[in-house]
Amino acid sequence: MKIPDTDLTIEELLDRLPIRIQYVDKDGFLRYLNKADAAHPAKGKREVGINIRDCRARPESLQKIERIFEDFRRGRREPHHYITPSGNKSVKVPVFNDLGDFVGVLSFSHPVGAPKPDRTF
Repeated sequence: MKIPDTDLTIEELLDRLPIRIQYVDKDGFLRYLNKADAAHPAKGKREVGINIRDCRARPESLQKIERIFEDFRRGRREPHHYITPSGNKSVKVPVFNDLGDFVGVLSFSHPVGAPKPDRTF
């Protein structure tokens, strides 16, 4: 799908962002990651189609992800925010279909304490 008034697809637009973005379905399978996320070093194999449980080297990270998914399965609609061990702010946003069923998680992360802008409007 092209974005109106551009020659970009949504995927191309997301690939241009300097933040890491990924989408994981309700069963934990990685269905999308942008270029920034794909380029980020990982302790485990990370590619589309793999289960994120196989990407997490640290048991505490896996436990945290499991708790987040369980919250969303129970109907939580508010995102989860936390600071990762590498010092990035991570936001996990639940995705629900039109029937209200939990279908996955869109997550993005960026460095904490990003530089202040040169100017504000």
